[in-house]
Amino acid sequence: MDMFEEARSLAVMMKMRSLSQGEAAKMLGVSQSYVANKLRLLKLDEYEREKITSHHLTERHARALLRLRSTEDRHTALNKICERGMTVAEAEGLVGFMVSDDLPNEIGKADKLSRIDRFVERLSEAVKVLSSLGIDARQAVKYYGHKMVITIHINE
Repeated sequence: MDMFEEARSLAVMMKMRSLSQGEAAKMLGVSQSYVANKLRLLKLDEYEREKITSHHLTERHARALLRLRSTEDRHTALNKICERGMTVAEAEGLVGFMVSDDLPNEIGKADKLSRIDRFVERLSEAVKVLSSLGIDARQAVKYYGHKMVITIHINE
């Protein structure tokens, strides 16, 4: 049974028995926050659930996505997480970066992330050009809270 089936089963049990989260938690021998976190997973749409399951992401990956309010932002983040094979910490960093108020508000968060990604891709292309010239060059992108850190290593 995957995390979404567990959440659905929990929701059905609670409804059938008219249980509160606290009562369900006591009955199952878990904390109320455990129950609340399971039920929050049901806020993800079918596309998100399928992608999370098919890419073998964890419940913590899924909960990180729930911090994003819009479906568009969640889909953008989820696609990036899957494409890059991000760890939970990296996914949480990406989401933190997306919800940051430090980014200007003239354009939507998903569009901002798309523009930043294009910039990072151009940097990657430049690093590949250096490598093709026989120069040892590498690039790393990490997300820390509300910051993205891009590191380019060039060895002579």
